[in-house]
Amino acid sequence: MSDDVELLQQRVDKQTAKLGVAAGAVDLTQARFDAASAAYDEADRERKRLKAALKLAKRRAHRLTKEAKRAKKLARATADDRDDADMELIESLAARDKRQAKVAKAEAALAAAQVVAEPPPPPAPPVKKAAPARKAPVRKSPAKKAPARKAPAKKAPAKKAAVRNGG
Repeated sequence: MSDDVELLQQRVDKQTAKLGVAAGAVDLTQARFDAASAAYDEADRERKRLKAALKLAKRRAHRLTKEAKRAKKLARATADDRDDADMELIESLAARDKRQAKVAKAEAALAAAQVVAEPPPPPAPPVKKAAPARKAPVRKSPAKKAPARKAPAKKAPAKKAAVRNGG
């Protein structure tokens, strides 16, 4: 019987040693599980945060895309308006220059008509001088001519889109 007790004691010792190893493995596995669980929780929080940030970024990108389209339309419209205003300015300048030339021509004609219509001033009575000098014959002053006429402003050629040699 003592052999049986010894065998049983050896078996208990052996099982106790195996239990200690298994308990150590459980402790290490539990620690690893706790660390992995904490890492999972942190990673899950980060995933949720990034998912929310992505959703927000998509909304902002969508809004910015709309704003960019709106700005592009506005830029296109203002460029067209600027081009229209440029052409209108060119036309207005040409019309003004034409009117200015007509006014200058009319003023010259008026001045010429006034010169022709006014009788020449009567000659001043001769003043006697100590030494008689020869008088030069009185000449009529020629009619005033219109001032040099400005050449009418030429319209700028219409802007044409550059033709690309396709390739």
